[in-house]
Amino acid sequence: MSVFEGAAGLSRRGFLIGAGGFAATVALTACGNGSDKPAAAASGPWEFTDDRGQKASRDQRPSRVVAYVSSAAALWDYGVRPVGVFGPQKKADGGKEIQAGNIDLAAVTSIGNAWDDFSMEKFAATKPDLVITGLTGAKPTDLWVLKDDLGPKVQQVAPIVALSEYKVALPKVIERYEQLAVALGGDANSDVIKKGKEDFQKASDDLKAAIKAKPGLKVLVVSSDKDNLYVCKPEFFADLAYYRDLGLDIVNGGGSDDYFETLSWEQAGKYPADLILTDSRTYALSRQQLAQIPTWAQLPAVKANQVADWSTEPRFNPVLAAPVIRQLTEVVKGARTDITA
Repeated sequence: MSVFEGAAGLSRRGFLIGAGGFAATVALTACGNGSDKPAAAASGPWEFTDDRGQKASRDQRPSRVVAYVSSAAALWDYGVRPVGVFGPQKKADGGKEIQAGNIDLAAVTSIGNAWDDFSMEKFAATKPDLVITGLTGAKPTDLWVLKDDLGPKVQQVAPIVALSEYKVALPKVIERYEQLAVALGGDANSDVIKKGKEDFQKASDDLKAAIKAKPGLKVLVVSSDKDNLYVCKPEFFADLAYYRDLGLDIVNGGGSDDYFETLSWEQAGKYPADLILTDSRTYALSRQQLAQIPTWAQLPAVKANQVADWSTEPRFNPVLAAPVIRQLTEVVKGARTDITA
């Protein structure tokens, strides 16, 4: 069974949306029922029910899509090319941010290049007929970038489709983006996607084998800033939840907050670990900056040079996800398991 065929099982364990825990459903008119065949003609009514249970409806299939950057990247390899993108796309030096994937940034309009940067003027100028973003919490308003009063303003221009990244493992998120891509006319049977799925399956199998070969390996996944160390809670992250399903023993942070437990730097040694994965995004502390913090430098895993990058922004299609899993596999293969012994 492939990881995609098994996604329904992962869904039952982890796909919890709000107190009701209702299942994600797809309602497609004139676009099939979520099969992997490209959608047919763009004429005729179009519907898609997102992971909030909210239905987006259009007189015909949307062709002018504006999307959060990682959502746009997930759709891009299926041939769905948004006209506008928001969220971090370019670094200060002009390089592409991790979550932009294979998007041709020169071919899309940037609606904003940061979490708190969204130009309603640029957005309206794209004449969008659909907006796509990620759902990051249990409430229908827990959307990437489109927070507070911005969401309702955007909704007045075009309907919003939100796919959940909250307490759901990676294969299910990938499956949902594929369903949306197909509904928007994308091709799930292209050579690129077929190879991506084969690569994803092999990478997953190899990671599972590497984990099995390293019994006792304890992994800590963190983000950071100058004031705090943030210990990840794997159930809230699609990629970490999946790695845990494959057998990786990831330290689970405490406290009542979603996603992270916040520690002061004096508490950096709270959770012993053989291997530490650190947030590789540009606004988290770099490895060089972390080295200047005494409590970090004294951690056994750090002293043993058992530190590697964590690609905090998961890539929600198989083409983009497979290389990330392969990279983690090599890290696991090279890790020692005696650091916390």
